[in-house]
Amino acid sequence: MHIPKINVSFDYEKRVKDKPMKIKKSHAVSLRKARFIAGAILILIIVYCTFSVIQARAIAVKNRSLRENVTTLTKRLDEASAGSTSYNPVVGQYLSDFLTAYYTVDKSQTSDRDSKLRGFFAKNLNFSSSNRNNVDMVLKRTKLNGIFTVDGIKTGQFDLTVNENGQDKELTVNVPYQQNNEKLTVVGYPYIAEQINSVGQVGAARFAKNGKSLTNPDTVKHIQQFTEQFVNKYLSSSQKEMSLLMSDPQGLDGSAILDSLNDSDVNVSGTETHPKVDVKFTVKAKDSDIVQEQFIHLELKKQDNTYFVTKLVQA
Repeated sequence: MHIPKINVSFDYEKRVKDKPMKIKKSHAVSLRKARFIAGAILILIIVYCTFSVIQARAIAVKNRSLRENVTTLTKRLDEASAGSTSYNPVVGQYLSDFLTAYYTVDKSQTSDRDSKLRGFFAKNLNFSSSNRNNVDMVLKRTKLNGIFTVDGIKTGQFDLTVNENGQDKELTVNVPYQQNNEKLTVVGYPYIAEQINSVGQVGAARFAKNGKSLTNPDTVKHIQQFTEQFVNKYLSSSQKEMSLLMSDPQGLDGSAILDSLNDSDVNVSGTETHPKVDVKFTVKAKDSDIVQEQFIHLELKKQDNTYFVTKLVQA
């Protein structure tokens, strides 16, 4: 019997085992594509930031507009109340109590008076000792003429009768104050003033706050000399006589005389052509030894070798 010969090749398995396996290549991001993605993200960030800035600016503009509206409304309310003679019992009683303390002087108890007055005055007000008045006096009568605004500050005007050494003296004074509900504070010294005149034009531009002090000593000295001359003229002259020195003439026409004015109490700022002056001085009421401490703000305009007063504000 013939058995066929079978040839078996073992090389196939070897070839299969030796054949390298193909590994799938991962999808690599090209440098160009990466740059494109990064650029797109950066553009989105810039657009978002720009949008945020625009939104913030719009909000800021809106807030500024709202503040201006509030300021305008406040100014209109002040203007509406200017010259009002309506009586406010709280304000009237408070200011009457203050004036009673201010114009009642007992030379033997000045410290008690000073302590009482500091309760009425604002804390940052440089209240000087009351020993300037060296006469005994008593406030006999107060009459509220009106409540109005001076340079944005509420002010009460009173006619007073003060008994000084047995003689009655008549005064008209303004008292600047601030109010928060039922709480009140006197924010400036009471000062001798003209009686309210309801006839006239209403409304005037508010003065800008003082800038840096002038440093030229010659200019400062010149302005201080002018200020002292002006204050003397303001106290002694009539409104008509002051028209040569002021755009809005004011004058006390001899109802008070200058008691003291020091160069150190004359603060000069602004520019050499348009200086601003804050000056503190003391006066005596006419035919009296009653001493008043007063403060005024002047805005000047240089004219040749002198100055012209464009604005005067009592404080």
